[in-house]
Amino acid sequence: MPWTIPSIIPLPVDFKGFDPRSSIPSGDFTKYERHLPHWRLPGAAYFVTFRLADSIPEAILVEMQREAESWRQKLTDRSIPMSADERAEWQDFQRTRQRKLERLLDEGHGECLLREARHRRVVVEALHHFEGQRCEMLSYAVMPNHVHVMCRLSGGYRLEDVCNSWKWFTAQHIQRSLGRKGPLWQDENFDRIIRDAEHYQATVRYIAKNPIKAKLTAHEASVWFCQSIQDANRPS
Repeated sequence: MPWTIPSIIPLPVDFKGFDPRSSIPSGDFTKYERHLPHWRLPGAAYFVTFRLADSIPEAILVEMQREAESWRQKLTDRSIPMSADERAEWQDFQRTRQRKLERLLDEGHGECLLREARHRRVVVEALHHFEGQRCEMLSYAVMPNHVHVMCRLSGGYRLEDVCNSWKWFTAQHIQRSLGRKGPLWQDENFDRIIRDAEHYQATVRYIAKNPIKAKLTAHEASVWFCQSIQDANRPS
């Protein structure tokens, strides 16, 4: 079955975008950092990537973490706001880092356990398990060594907790089926708040194109879109 890219991408009902330049009540917006920045806003949609523990070569991962820590230190230690040039440099670093991460993941490093349909089915089952209770699934791609998800949270649930549930459930099942113990997933996730309608639609297309970019067949990856996107692109 050939991969398809939706030509019509309707926004979900009650879509709530996020403009980082806007004035947001301090009680609503939160952020924290580990190796990566994480922004949180109730009602927003998120694009999340989590990956298998062996999906990026260790030496490259250590170097990326060193670069991120260097920037984190710069931002933490300063007593005055960044200049326009410094902000542009920081944004360029983030874009470059993300492109590098995407390229490394699509190169297919590690065992790529999710290339096997039986392991992908476990991931798909986990992604839909809390749908309608803890989250609303909007789209996802399960790739050989990583997973992209776009979702909205329900009822005060935290993105970290939902992601940890997905990863715990899938690690238990996949490792047991392989007769193994130990970590399956990289600990930290990459996530972004969806900014606006254009960002939402671009993210859906990115998810749709991911297996095409990686030159995968339909036997090596799984892509899914929410019902409104499926209905909008159904042949008449």
